[in-house]
Amino acid sequence: MNLENLTALRRTIEAAKPRKHQPDSGQQKPLSHAWMLPYLLAADDLTWKRWSHWYDLMLARAVTGDGIPQVQWCSHGSPVARKMLENTLDCITRHGSWKGWSSWSYFNFLMDWLLYAFGHPGQKEEPKEPVGAEGASGRLYQVFNLETLLAYPYDFFGDILAENQHGRRAGFFPTPMNVVEAMVRMTILDDDARAKTVCDPCVGTGRMLLVASNYSYRLYGADIDGTVIKAALVNGYLYAPWLVKPFPFLDGPNLDLNQSGSVSDSLARTKPDYYENTTPDPNGYAYAPIKKRIRAKATAR
Repeated sequence: MNLENLTALRRTIEAAKPRKHQPDSGQQKPLSHAWMLPYLLAADDLTWKRWSHWYDLMLARAVTGDGIPQVQWCSHGSPVARKMLENTLDCITRHGSWKGWSSWSYFNFLMDWLLYAFGHPGQKEEPKEPVGAEGASGRLYQVFNLETLLAYPYDFFGDILAENQHGRRAGFFPTPMNVVEAMVRMTILDDDARAKTVCDPCVGTGRMLLVASNYSYRLYGADIDGTVIKAALVNGYLYAPWLVKPFPFLDGPNLDLNQSGSVSDSLARTKPDYYENTTPDPNGYAYAPIKKRIRAKATAR
């Protein structure tokens, strides 16, 4: 990580005026799958260099080099980045704030839109805009700022969901980022844990695995909530490439859709009470490599 680049980027972001969408400008044509990926790679190369490191290991087909490029996680979300995300969510709806009865659909649409933009295999079609949010994709194209999230690495989506109606109804309360960092440091005691497996069976928005990505290449997670899994995947694209693109020479079974169910069952067994009466989601490929579980329907008596 180049500290001078990061400092300069943060100063530029903090000095800039918030982006506002213009109704008659911005993206006009349909966006292509993975259209944002080149911008992500360029911004990451300016900051944390995670994707270039991933590429080097893919070429080597082995764990090589001195170590993992370290992400310096923010203990609390930057107000600048949080404001950008709030503006981004607000611009999805044509009127007022996103924080209403449809807040879940707006957040879910943003996750789908970002996964499509990053080229996620499980989101190959441009997502359908929510009812009453016609033109949302074009507005997001103008307002969302990728570099802001890379400049202030943090699980912003976990905070937003925890404060939102969807998160509160689901009982979603993520562990504070600084506490997660302490837990990971106390758990991973090896001098070199790059080939050690790290599993979070209740992955949520991926906070634990994000921090663990500073130590390990082998990150596994599962959950029953599709929305939080999507947020974890977006976080992976932003900060931890090997969370969303596991290395085949380390985790071949995790990449094999034919073995996905057995891997999912194995993860579920680490949290038997939580995953009682659940099975692998038959549409789980959309969330891969994170494993999505579904609860079995109650049998009528």
